[in-house]
Amino acid sequence: MLCVALTWLHVSDFHVRGGDPYDRDVVLHALVQSVGEYRAAGRAPDLIFATGDIAYSGKAAEYAVAGVFFDDLLGAAGLEKSRLFVIAGNHDVDRDFGVGLARTLDSREQADTYFRPDLPKPHLTFKLRAFLDWHNGYFNGVRSLPDNTTCAPAELVEVRGHKLGILSMNSALFCQGEDDHDKLWIGRRCLDAALRGMKELGADVKIGLVHHPPEWLSAYEGSNIEAELEASVDILLRGHLHETRVETVASAEGVLLRCAAGAAYQSRKWPNRALYCTLDAGELTIFPIRYEDAPRPVWTTDPSVFPRDASHERRFPVARLAGTKSFHRQPASREAAPVAFRSNIQARGNRPFVGREDSMAQIAAEFDNPATESVVVLHGPPGVGKSDLAREFARVHRHRYPGGTFSL
Repeated sequence: MLCVALTWLHVSDFHVRGGDPYDRDVVLHALVQSVGEYRAAGRAPDLIFATGDIAYSGKAAEYAVAGVFFDDLLGAAGLEKSRLFVIAGNHDVDRDFGVGLARTLDSREQADTYFRPDLPKPHLTFKLRAFLDWHNGYFNGVRSLPDNTTCAPAELVEVRGHKLGILSMNSALFCQGEDDHDKLWIGRRCLDAALRGMKELGADVKIGLVHHPPEWLSAYEGSNIEAELEASVDILLRGHLHETRVETVASAEGVLLRCAAGAAYQSRKWPNRALYCTLDAGELTIFPIRYEDAPRPVWTTDPSVFPRDASHERRFPVARLAGTKSFHRQPASREAAPVAFRSNIQARGNRPFVGREDSMAQIAAEFDNPATESVVVLHGPPGVGKSDLAREFARVHRHRYPGGTFSL
């Protein structure tokens, strides 16, 4: 039987904090209203995925605000709590509790011991306690996140003829500062157990949720985690970098479609973004939206993501769905994005790039539409890092300029 189309809303990075809520409320209330308008116009989500950074500093009071927002969002979408999935990000960590705990793990052997299911996980039970308490209270009777593993049991969700396996992963345990790159862990033991459970579900489509890009994981496990996800998951949804990004990654293990939602709220000074995703006929159609402040607060089509597509949306094949009983792939009506390629930009290796987030955001704002020719001049005294800043922007945003090369 051919399943009807399935749509979800992918949101991420809300950064709910205390203080004057006006700026945040303008943006998020507009999102709620626009989701209701999209629903009335025929773009109704069947699911909502929120991939981390719900709060700003992992405090209980911030989650009380977030809970009200999610209630409003579900109401606008016409969904029950069982159709909402929420995971943690680095801003959901209460870093006060990280003082005195190990900054990271130093070997595979340490990781195998730390992630034993019978041992306590202080980085999870202390640093993420407010998030876990809120999550398990908010979703009481629906689902709960465990406090002895980074991977919740895979959940089977049946929606409009689709059998989806949902795997929630927590990459935030070892987040502590601006130098988190290469210090984060999911834990192979945790992921292996969750993937075994996923396999037993018999799902038609397997979706993974994680906050950080897999490249941010420790070198001791990063390649193994990526290989397992490429072999076992069809679509990976994430957040963290505040940049909308969709790419197909192919390896010897399999083909994985990776979708990153931009930040849903990072003040009205910077772009606020989200994604509608529709699964149909073995392909995923990405419809990006963003917040516009004038002439009235509204979330509308984001033309900067796929500027060359007439409708500003694009279809991506989901490799493992071809030939299944539930999904029959049809030729794409628009040109699909190419598989990720290796650029000529020198790799940074394990050296983190931190402390220049504002400059990166300013450059991105100037280059908001890659279809328009723009020039940005980086200036300053010798040795302040102009070249490194240019290289890092080229690394992070190379997907926006397919076929381009970098020279300095």
